[in-house]
Amino acid sequence: MPTATVNGVHLNYRIEGEGPPIVLAHGFSTGHYVWDATASRLRERFQVVRHDHRGHCDSSKPPGPYRIQDYVDDLAALLNYLGLERVDLVGHSMGGRTALLFALNHSDRLNRLLLVGASGAAPEGAPGERFETLKKLALEEGMAAVFESDLFSFALPEAWKKDPAGARERFLKNTPEGFCAAADAVLTMPDLRGRLGEIDAPVWACTGETDAGPMAFNELCEESIASCTRAVISNCGHYPMLDAAEDFLAGLEGFLESTPGGESAPGGEN
Repeated sequence: MPTATVNGVHLNYRIEGEGPPIVLAHGFSTGHYVWDATASRLRERFQVVRHDHRGHCDSSKPPGPYRIQDYVDDLAALLNYLGLERVDLVGHSMGGRTALLFALNHSDRLNRLLLVGASGAAPEGAPGERFETLKKLALEEGMAAVFESDLFSFALPEAWKKDPAGARERFLKNTPEGFCAAADAVLTMPDLRGRLGEIDAPVWACTGETDAGPMAFNELCEESIASCTRAVISNCGHYPMLDAAEDFLAGLEGFLESTPGGESAPGGEN
């Protein structure tokens, strides 16, 4: 896969297909690969762009801490590098947090915003404590211990739980330092819930039916955003694009087909 150097960081990225550009942003501690099935479908009609965030998978892992704003800045710089002016943006989990802030900071570059298992503020209570515990475990015992911890593994896709070897190999590309820096980005996210009404792009807010935190946030999106379609995917949790791929893709493609966006022509790859 090619690499773009932006903001002093080498970002691993992948481009597939031809058509209007759509960016798929992954979540905390994963990588572009979580979108494999989605990209395989969308590349028939779109130019699909995926990348590994700083500190993740095969991208650079500069010293932290990181902030959600860093991921937003990296994404904007990557779009500049690729010559893409406006895009559809799909973000999962931490990638959804990034997509939300991108929509507020760069509304002129956004056609449609698709949020998957996203949230609009830093985690509080038990979820925040979980991040802190996992940070401590990563630094003291390493990434293998994190992957094997129930605190981490309970939220993984069912397929990864049943056959963890491949997922474990990809996860171990993360370093304790990068893992903690990315966790800090989530833990210090600004509270954007009061700004949802500023978003004028069409929004698809999707969550798995057992993903409680994002479910509440999606309800708030529906109440606060002028053009918001809320989707609940049955029989799955935090990874609907993997655990209920066909239902997820049906909803995503249905939104893209029924909701106009100011689609731009594909850009060139440098």
